[in-house]
Amino acid sequence: MKLHKYILLASLGLSLGVGLIGQTSKVQAEDTSSETVINERWGKPTFVAGAGLNQQQLNQTMNELGINQDSVKMEQATGVDLVKYLGYGSGDDSVMLSSVVVNREDQGKGINVKILTPQNITQITADQYKNPLVTAGITDATVKVASVVKVTGESALTGVYKAFEANGETVDPQRAQLAQTELDTTSDVAQSVVNNANEQSQNQNLSDSEKEKADDAYKAQLNQTLVDIKKDLADLKEKQGELATKEDVEKIVNDALAKNNLSQYVSKEDINKLVALGQQYQTTNGVLDKESIQQLDKISGDFKNTVNNLSDQLGKFGDSLKGTIEDNQGFFANLWQQVKDFFSGLTN
Repeated sequence: MKLHKYILLASLGLSLGVGLIGQTSKVQAEDTSSETVINERWGKPTFVAGAGLNQQQLNQTMNELGINQDSVKMEQATGVDLVKYLGYGSGDDSVMLSSVVVNREDQGKGINVKILTPQNITQITADQYKNPLVTAGITDATVKVASVVKVTGESALTGVYKAFEANGETVDPQRAQLAQTELDTTSDVAQSVVNNANEQSQNQNLSDSEKEKADDAYKAQLNQTLVDIKKDLADLKEKQGELATKEDVEKIVNDALAKNNLSQYVSKEDINKLVALGQQYQTTNGVLDKESIQQLDKISGDFKNTVNNLSDQLGKFGDSLKGTIEDNQGFFANLWQQVKDFFSGLTN
């Protein structure tokens, strides 16, 4: 029994040790950041309007964003841009209705997204844009999204890429298309999580407003799950010097879901979608590099703050939600302490 226990702890030690490598990489990256040339601002923010807007809608959109023609650089996102950056669509301008204002920030600021017309962006939250933007290679930017008509919100990323290229910064089309796959996939999984969670919490007697906050908290947990998957894949690649197997990716996905208290809300189909996404992260250049990991560290704090803030507003139900997450994090911390104690005993 003791031997079996030691073997188990040793295996866990190897798995958890991956996290330490990631932390070391993060520290090394931060130590060298002062030697990197800081990106200059673009000057005026860049406004990318949906090509499907008529003049009245364009004026209303600019009003929602608090801008005028003199305060921004003007660009337009067309149906051709949608095909170019996202890899699908007919090229029809009429579907391009959402618009963005993008401001380049200094290095280290991370990505910040604000939806100024949440009543009209019906499917995607501000936080849900952040992971795909990092996947696409977008760094250190403030993005404001608005639409004067109801849209799901998936095509808004096109405007961000158009803004970057309009200012002389190249966007890798392979990464941009993977980012859209990520947004579509996680949007589907998030809806599955929300539906399953709502079914399981019917006895909580939540009001409609409280259910909406709980839904956003679950989505934020899924956003953090994606961060954990990417970072664990990067750590494993650094440790092994080769890509993770499908079995490795599946374990990383399941561990990340458990860590973020989502295992009970996902189906096998959901897990398969996330595993397929994880495999694509590995084979797309740049997605798991150090710069992307640094950007992930920035948005990770946003996701955790979202969960904590929403949980605080949900009373007793929120306490149980947040408490479970903290219990999960404590479990991994305690497990790591056992592993350290085990190896310390071997050397004494």
